Amino acid sequence: MKQLIWIIFLFLCAIGLAMLAKTYTGNVYFVVEGYSLRMNLNFFIIAALLSVFVWYLLIKLLVSIFGTPHRLSQFGASRRSRKAVQELNAAGLAYFEGKFQEAAQHADKVLANKQAGDNRMLALMLAAHAADQSHNTEARDQYLNDIAQLPGKAQLSRHLLLAESALNQQDYDTANTHLTAAAQINPRLTRLARLQLRMALDKGDALDILDKTEKLHRAGAMNETEAQQTAEVAYRKLLDLATDAVGMKACLKRIPETLRNNALNVAIARKYNELGLYDQAIAWVNTHYPATRDANLLPPFVASVRYLDDRRQQKAIDTGDAWLKDNPKDARLLMYLGELAAQKQLWGKAQGYLEASLSLHPAPQTRLVLAKVYDHSSRPDAAQEQRRLALDSISEE
Repeated sequence: MKQLIWIIFLFLCAIGLAMLAKTYTGNVYFVVEGYSLRMNLNFFIIAALLSVFVWYLLIKLLVSIFGTPHRLSQFGASRRSRKAVQELNAAGLAYFEGKFQEAAQHADKVLANKQAGDNRMLALMLAAHAADQSHNTEARDQYLNDIAQLPGKAQLSRHLLLAESALNQQDYDTANTHLTAAAQINPRLTRLARLQLRMALDKGDALDILDKTEKLHRAGAMNETEAQQTAEVAYRKLLDLATDAVGMKACLKRIPETLRNNALNVAIARKYNELGLYDQAIAWVNTHYPATRDANLLPPFVASVRYLDDRRQQKAIDTGDAWLKDNPKDARLLMYLGELAAQKQLWGKAQGYLEASLSLHPAPQTRLVLAKVYDHSSRPDAAQEQRRLALDSISEE
């Protein structure tokens, strides 16, 4: 329909022009130094229009001819620019496939391309990281020097890479310098927080570990299990820093109850014993052992009981007997009760506990304790036999 309207319009224009030519007739005269040339008006108009069209074509042809070198240059630049993008994509793909040398080669092609433009920045970063993964320190430093010439905001990748490299070499001063510089550019970066956490773990800075762990967990960069495991490491380091009863009290206030009563209850009992807080160690084990039945709580319990007076030592043995009633076939509890009885020089009772433990589980440690009991009971042959059996068990392991 649209084409039909155009045809009708052009047809009407042609009719109008024909009528106009018949209506407006006349001549055009050209006078040059006494010479006169007459030309029909209609023919002059047609000739003028044709000459304009011819001149238009001629000028366009000349422009096209003289503009060919420029167009060829633009075509070449565009082709090189597309080539730079292709090489950059290949470099990125090779890097993430673990082909670091190949990634560096593709990145070098981008850097050698004069039409790479903004792709040079990403190519430099890829090349630096690929060289670092390939342990090519010389090439890596050269790329990093080139990155150092870029604007300040583009330095983040360089600082992170140098910080990670410094951490690998345990150069914490250099690592801290670059981590601080990276934090000034983007303090909320997840990778930055992970590197900061790594340095805190290496240095044993418990409070910094907890701070970075909470930050990563809140940002969704660390799952619940990983956060709990990392926090547990920090709390263990806090325990190591405690030097007296006041320090232990302050430390336990920071540790969540779930960790105090589960993963860290043995460490806490050992720390009490290590600090000479024997009453607290025994109270801790009395509270947690019946609930957990964790035999690892018994060594600090036994080690602390030996520093009590006779009355409280006997009370500890009675407490152990009460635990034994709930689980009479607990070999390790029987062994540690034997140790407690031996400490109090109750040789007959100690022998009964230890022989019962051996009947359930012939552990070398139990045999060695029983050998001491036999020595005090004037049974040297039996003691020697227990030591021999203990050595045989250890050699078999």
